[in-house]
Amino acid sequence: MRPLALLPAALLAASLAPAALAQGGPLRIGQSIVLTGPTAEHGKAVLAGAQAAIAKANAEGGIRGRRLELKAVDDGGNGKQSGENARAFAKDPSVVALFGGVGGGSCVAQSAVAKEASIPLVACMAGSPGLRDGSSRYVIPMRVSHTEEFAVLIDQALRYGMNRIAFVHDDNDTGRLHLANLKKLLAAKGKDLALAIPLSAKADPAILAQRLADERIEVVFNQGPYAAYGGLVKAARARGLTVQFMAVNSGAQQLVKQLGPDAKGLIFTQVVPYPWDAQQPVVREYQAALRKADPQAAFSFSSLEGYLGAKVLVEALKRAKAPTREGLVQGFESIGALDLGGYSVSYAPGALAGANLVDTVIATARGDFRH
Repeated sequence: MRPLALLPAALLAASLAPAALAQGGPLRIGQSIVLTGPTAEHGKAVLAGAQAAIAKANAEGGIRGRRLELKAVDDGGNGKQSGENARAFAKDPSVVALFGGVGGGSCVAQSAVAKEASIPLVACMAGSPGLRDGSSRYVIPMRVSHTEEFAVLIDQALRYGMNRIAFVHDDNDTGRLHLANLKKLLAAKGKDLALAIPLSAKADPAILAQRLADERIEVVFNQGPYAAYGGLVKAARARGLTVQFMAVNSGAQQLVKQLGPDAKGLIFTQVVPYPWDAQQPVVREYQAALRKADPQAAFSFSSLEGYLGAKVLVEALKRAKAPTREGLVQGFESIGALDLGGYSVSYAPGALAGANLVDTVIATARGDFRH
């Protein structure tokens, strides 16, 4: 046998790399996510889906023999806390990526850390346009922005002759950005927004419902917290208003559960496949992985989004030449167009786009959805 010192450098590197990687510790992924507070159920479902995908990847050998470790910490849905959590992860050299936060404020805060610390933020689950604008190769989206979702809702509302539109949004900078984008979309259709309502947990639903009646609103779009939006829907139903309620995807099942029979007829956009459609390969895979990880876990849009986000992250790590932060970014840039089994994503240098899917579902009085 030839001594290792006499082997060509490229061959030597190839012979040693897998063993060196296998001998390393776990590859850690940091997730700041809402696990307490009004939107905790949504966050916990996202986490369950991500954990199922990571467990599946580890069962299949991890990344060149190294296990993946998802470390989730609670941010309570607070943007400032989310940013602090992200900074703590960024200071830990064993953390290769930030992953899968929930909510606009939290994801925007984490994206700032990603840019500052050159650590990839992958599949943050919010519709803030800045997460998808391509301004940094370290902010890697999976889902579309709310702007694309609003465009679908506008088309649907106008198709049904609903012209008096109200918009309920977060009472923060992210919510105001969504408001401006919605107005631009309506202006392109020759329409004006009839009413804008900044929504917070302290808002009085009865007063807001009266405003809908006073302004003769026909349809309401929501981007704000689903728990507070649920109070408005209930108050409007109690007044006998016939207004149509629509919303972007976040927390759809949790809102429907909160509303009970009052959820009937609510229309939601969705940015992942239908979680109960086992005819799609990626949905079958998700269902099997979730059942294996937690037999009691229910299928949901939230957990499927968490699963898909982690699956995309694993795919990029497999393609990375080195399991580092920079290597992960390069892994994403090498993906190109990829069909995950009925859910397609696209990543390339300068064009880390993710997916383009926007679907709609309608809630029933039974607490489920028609697709």
